[in-house]
Amino acid sequence: MPACYFIGAGLHTALGNGIAENIATLAGGLVAPSTAVAHFAGRTQQLPYRTLRGAAPAGNDAAGEQARLDAVLAATIGSALDEAGLTREQRRRAGLFLGTSSFDIGVSEAEYREALLVDPTAIPLDRQPSASLGQFALRIKARLGLAGPDFSFNTACTASANALLHADAMVRSGRLEHAVVVGVETFNVITALGFQGLQLLSPGNMKPFDPQRDGLVLGEACAALVLGPTALRPGSFFLRGGANLCDTHSMSAANPDGSTVALVMQRALQSARLTPRDIAALKAHGTASLLNDEAEAAGMRQLFGELPPLCAMKPWLGHTLGACGLNELLLFCAAAGQGFLIGTPGIAADSDLGVRLNQHPRPLPAGNFMLNYFGFGGNNTSLIVTSARDAHP
Repeated sequence: MPACYFIGAGLHTALGNGIAENIATLAGGLVAPSTAVAHFAGRTQQLPYRTLRGAAPAGNDAAGEQARLDAVLAATIGSALDEAGLTREQRRRAGLFLGTSSFDIGVSEAEYREALLVDPTAIPLDRQPSASLGQFALRIKARLGLAGPDFSFNTACTASANALLHADAMVRSGRLEHAVVVGVETFNVITALGFQGLQLLSPGNMKPFDPQRDGLVLGEACAALVLGPTALRPGSFFLRGGANLCDTHSMSAANPDGSTVALVMQRALQSARLTPRDIAALKAHGTASLLNDEAEAAGMRQLFGELPPLCAMKPWLGHTLGACGLNELLLFCAAAGQGFLIGTPGIAADSDLGVRLNQHPRPLPAGNFMLNYFGFGGNNTSLIVTSARDAHP
């Protein structure tokens, strides 16, 4: 089956707006997270959060929330479409593959707060009879002139990674000429307070696999990737393989023995026709929570024995939930395309889990790269990417 190339990208995270700004900010070193304000039950609370750099702050006004979300999506997806050079007709035929955990819940929350000011007995369905997950994708399509099929993925932290897997399959099979994959996550109270209630939030920087790890910091992000059957330039990346499996060990955590983590990585390698020795570097999921890091570390050790060079993105970006599959992939590929592996400063070099993260940017040779995402609720995805100059599909 022919390859499907990454031909246009857009990225807006806590590091910056655009891939170039994201890469440039890495050189400035890791800084403490900012905060976001949660309005609920007539109260407000500040929570550590890595919010979109340069974007308007999340607020309490429904119209403002909708305008903020629309502006970020339009700019990010527009950048990807422009770089891909798609004509108006090609855009019209392109499919949309949307991965997110919270969709536009922040807008719905603001609308409901406003409804309560008018009628304290209001319930959400009184004010939002058309609310549904599919409406979000339809709104994006209408704004950007996309008229092909659309698919929405809501599989926790693996959502946009799974969206990419399915988009890639449809382009490779010839069912679509181009696909637009989008991962988006913006601040909302339900998610923020849910993680706080689970006692998973860290007051400072995330430290995945570190003996002093104490939880995660949530983050906002919007990422877009256009897939096409022809590489636009030498070195264009493509998805060489991938796999998705569900871990039924528990409602919220992977099996701590690492067996299901190892299995999904093994399936990804099989789909790419590679062995563990063929992986030049690995991006860990790295949530810095106690049980998830243990399971991921055990799975990596089972499969690889001696681990390849490792990096983690969440200390830089925050845990962007459903968007992390795509924004971490785009940032990793951008760095790899420039010949370096992203470092993670401030993380213990020697871990009690037998995992040593790369501390500082280091030269990264051409090769095949594995990117892992192990979602809350047991949905696990492993992706393998290669650049066109490094290997033939």
